[in-house]
Amino acid sequence: MNRKGNHNIHGSTWSYSVPHHEEPVCFACLVECLEDDDVVMVKKRPALAETLHLIHLKNFIDDLQRNVEIAVHFSFVVLDLIENTESSFASNAVEVLLKLLSKMDSGELLESILDHIQKKMLHTENPKDSLPLIVLLGRLVKVFSPVSGILCHNYEPILQRMINGLSQPDEDVQSNTVFLFVYTFVGPWETIVPLAVQQALAQEVVCLLHTAKTPYLLRNLMALLKNLISSSDLTQMLMTLDLNNLTLLTSLKKLIINKDSDLQRSALYVLSCILSSGKEEYRNTVLNSDIIEFMFEALHSQIPDQQKFVLDCVESLCHSDLFYMKCHAVYGLESLLYALESLLGRRNSELCSTAFSILATILTRQPSSVPLFINSATLTSCLQLIGQGIQQQHPQVFLASLWSLAAVIRKTHLLLPIPFEELEKILQIMLDKLSKAELSSSSLIFRKKASHNRMEEYPKQDPMESALRIYVACIQLLEECWDDPLTCTTTYVSQDSQPTETSIQQFKEFIVNSCLDKMLPLVMKIVDRGDNYMLCQCLQKLLLELYRTDSAKCSQVLVQMTSEGLLSTIINRREEVVEMDTETQFLLQLCHVLHEEDTPEIPFPEWVHKAIPDLKYSLADYHQLITPHISEDLRNLYIFLLYHMCKLDDIPLSGQEILHIINNSVGSQFSPVQLSPLTKRQIVFLWAFAVSLLQNNIQSNNPGALALRTVAEEPPSDWYTNHSAFLYWVFLDSEVCHKAGPQIIDSWLTGITSTSEIDSDGLMENLEENYHILEMFANADFTEAFMMTLVSASTEVASLSSVILRHCLEKVIEMDSSDDFVLCVRAKGRQLLQDVFLREDKSLNEDHLLNTMSIFLMTFNIPLVKVEGRDLKLFYHVSKWLCEEEVERYPELTEMFLRLIILYIEASDSLSSSVSPMMIQNVSLLRSFEKLLHTHNPDNVAGLTYGIISYLMEFSAQTGQENNTNPCVTISIPLHPLEKRLKASSPIMQHCFLQVLATSFQCKFMNPLFKFLNVGRFNPDLNCPFISSDITSIFCYLQQFLVQECLKTKQTALHCLQAVVNYLSYTDLKLHDDLLTHPWNTAMMEVMVQMTDDDAESIATTFNMLQFIFDSNTGHQIITESPELMQIVSRFLNEQKDNTVAKPLQHQCSHLIQKFLQIIPEQYKQQYRTLEVQSSSNPHV
Repeated sequence: MNRKGNHNIHGSTWSYSVPHHEEPVCFACLVECLEDDDVVMVKKRPALAETLHLIHLKNFIDDLQRNVEIAVHFSFVVLDLIENTESSFASNAVEVLLKLLSKMDSGELLESILDHIQKKMLHTENPKDSLPLIVLLGRLVKVFSPVSGILCHNYEPILQRMINGLSQPDEDVQSNTVFLFVYTFVGPWETIVPLAVQQALAQEVVCLLHTAKTPYLLRNLMALLKNLISSSDLTQMLMTLDLNNLTLLTSLKKLIINKDSDLQRSALYVLSCILSSGKEEYRNTVLNSDIIEFMFEALHSQIPDQQKFVLDCVESLCHSDLFYMKCHAVYGLESLLYALESLLGRRNSELCSTAFSILATILTRQPSSVPLFINSATLTSCLQLIGQGIQQQHPQVFLASLWSLAAVIRKTHLLLPIPFEELEKILQIMLDKLSKAELSSSSLIFRKKASHNRMEEYPKQDPMESALRIYVACIQLLEECWDDPLTCTTTYVSQDSQPTETSIQQFKEFIVNSCLDKMLPLVMKIVDRGDNYMLCQCLQKLLLELYRTDSAKCSQVLVQMTSEGLLSTIINRREEVVEMDTETQFLLQLCHVLHEEDTPEIPFPEWVHKAIPDLKYSLADYHQLITPHISEDLRNLYIFLLYHMCKLDDIPLSGQEILHIINNSVGSQFSPVQLSPLTKRQIVFLWAFAVSLLQNNIQSNNPGALALRTVAEEPPSDWYTNHSAFLYWVFLDSEVCHKAGPQIIDSWLTGITSTSEIDSDGLMENLEENYHILEMFANADFTEAFMMTLVSASTEVASLSSVILRHCLEKVIEMDSSDDFVLCVRAKGRQLLQDVFLREDKSLNEDHLLNTMSIFLMTFNIPLVKVEGRDLKLFYHVSKWLCEEEVERYPELTEMFLRLIILYIEASDSLSSSVSPMMIQNVSLLRSFEKLLHTHNPDNVAGLTYGIISYLMEFSAQTGQENNTNPCVTISIPLHPLEKRLKASSPIMQHCFLQVLATSFQCKFMNPLFKFLNVGRFNPDLNCPFISSDITSIFCYLQQFLVQECLKTKQTALHCLQAVVNYLSYTDLKLHDDLLTHPWNTAMMEVMVQMTDDDAESIATTFNMLQFIFDSNTGHQIITESPELMQIVSRFLNEQKDNTVAKPLQHQCSHLIQKFLQIIPEQYKQQYRTLEVQSSSNPHV
């Protein structure tokens, strides 16, 4: 097959080695075979294949490049094969020819082939006979893009011949011809393809679309049509072409209703491209036809591309008024909702956004006279889909859903009864989504996409602006429906039952509460950023609507929003205002609310109404407010606004700037006498506010004189504003502190008590963080002024003052930071207590005494150096009160006075003895003490009384021995029942009762002033009120107290134990020895030694106990009979030798070591020799 019989005449020039062939392949032989008509087609097929192999050889192509005429001849041979052979062989021949052209890249060869094709086609009458050549040209144009330009420039007759052939009823010819033109109309074809060819082809396409049957032809036609409509001129021609009622739209309609989904998509795509040009005439042409009905039906497809193309068409059409005049929105709505449900299910965010945008546009532009929803099911479906859209994470879907929600909230859309419950659910979803998005920094909801602008009505809206419009629409809906009973549903109840809340009432409550609690705080965060003035305008509209709906709740929120900067934001943006009427109306309403909230007793000033329209200066232009041309009304208005901003802690200006404004208002132009009470009140506050901002570093004092005179001479109700600025003013200005400090602080505390219930922990935390109250108390003048409120006429103020002072004292004492503050409080507290005792009006005495006394006692954490004359005066008043008042009625105050007496008794100065004689000589006071012991009083009161008795017993025992005088009265002391007092839950009772026991055992129950009950039962000593079992019980209790953690109780118990043992050593030696050899003593000593804390006082207590045991001949057996205890004591003493904490006790420690080594048995002395050596080396021994 590779060689023919006459191969020898060819020579080897055109013979080539081909892979997989043993012998060279002769190209000349192959050509002769292909052009020989006598060779059957079966033999030509392998020869054609071999030529394809040769074309892949580089040396073969190089030879052809040098002999182009041979390549041309071969091409003509192949062309003849294409024309005259069966389709399968012709297809192979086409591939060979295309490959040859590709490898040679020869313009001469291409031109020869096209000339040959043109000659053939022009001499062929029947287009069917030219089909193979048309196929070849189509392949050439597709594979080699420059061929299309060559055809248009040099071979227009071929193109005209093929266009004429489209009128023939052969769809094979038509399809392949259209295929050729599809790839001809690519690139910049408008400048290449002749205009006559364009227009003729456009007409043929419209006709063929109507008559074509085969899918292949229809697809090629649609592909060509897509290219044609890229030209605006051809699009114009296609849309206006009418061939005997045959138009492009009728042809496209045929394809849209076709069952072939590919053709449907192509037709819809073409239509969307035509409409995307935005020409009104195209939209009207489509809307006046019936094709839109079939477009809506195409939305029921599940194919995303098809839905996209339909939505693109509808999106363009729904902006035309004709769309609604033809009622397309009504019958297309269900299809749109169906598509939207499908898209949401598949989470196709882009198409969902488009569908929601279309829905919003339809809902917005639909005439109110034409109902959009024909039944409640459709409306319910629409609302549910909007709710699902709001739940989507994609920002554009979320935003478009909000647009739809804002548009659907119209009485004309929502069928009766209005589905308020469904609306409430959707709004709740929206609020939750907005809240989460605002909290999450990664959320995309608030990010704007400039490239995505689906709706002309809302080109620059952000989600929060849309949400505001939704709430405005809801409030307007409530106003429209409120008096119409048909718009709401309610559960049926009988006439005798209370009517339940209707759905509209529930919806109103939800709108108001959710707007105030959730919506407005979110909006204010964005308004504060200052980059969205339209949002601020929408906010004002919403607040006006909301105020009309629920003025009480809205008033509270307006005050809160003013504190967050709403008022200053509005004033600073006055120049940007577009809707001046709305803002003026809102400002006037806001001023009314702020005034009513602050000073409802003063009528609202008329000058606010007059001056608001002239409000044009921002706060940054404050210098304009001090110029002569400004009116008095406008100046007062700015002071009014500035006052409310500063009062609510929205500080728009510096302290110096505020001073400039108020100084000008009080200056020469306007006399202070002419100031209205309201303006004067506000100026006083602004002065205090500026002073606090500037830390009293001011020059001008013109307003200051007015402010000081006002607060000093007029009642607080005329000038006081509940704000911390007044408190700082008192702290910073000593003159104000002296003249009006108590009144201002009293008013400030009254404001705190009247606002809410006092949470002491939260209040003190607030005072420390926001007021720096501890720093203020470093000022003695401020402290004294503040303490005057302890005796305020208001019990709430006095109690609150006591709470604050008590907390601050605790802080100062804990930090050990300032003795001056504590001593100042002590001195002022003593003075206040004396003043209370001396005043004639006794109605509030106990309350004032209780508050002041609790503070006064706290100051004794700094020990009293000496009892001065003022202290003795106070002691006199306290003693008199204890004698005259019914102390059982005031147990808390009684306890405080008893504590004070003990503090005076324990005072370390030389005059301390003067207190005890005063009490001993005061029979009434002693009787009061006796009464407190014998009546049922709280344990603390009785315990403190026992403590005082113990001091008096000790003092009277000493003075009785010295003077040997008989007392004027004898007081009985009840010591029984023991267990009740020793097991009392009050540590004060335990400690003080142990003091009495210790003193009683020390004096052997003999005292000239006191007598004991239940005596005469203990034979060894008839003066003792106890029997042996009582003393044993006391001893056991003392053992328990010695191992307690409370050091004070432990020390008192040790003192009492020593007194008991010492007493028994004189009165009952047997009981003495029994108690000292008690088995519990060993365990008690082990625990006491091991529980000793690492502080000097605790170590000294344990040392004293060991000293007591070692010195007792019987007691030291506790140590010597227990090797374990000896080891514990030895280790403890060894540790304390080098303990720096116990350094002042080293001498006592060395003495204890020596005593320990003396009492231990001989067999143990060798074991503890090391302890002896170390102790002997101690220089203190």
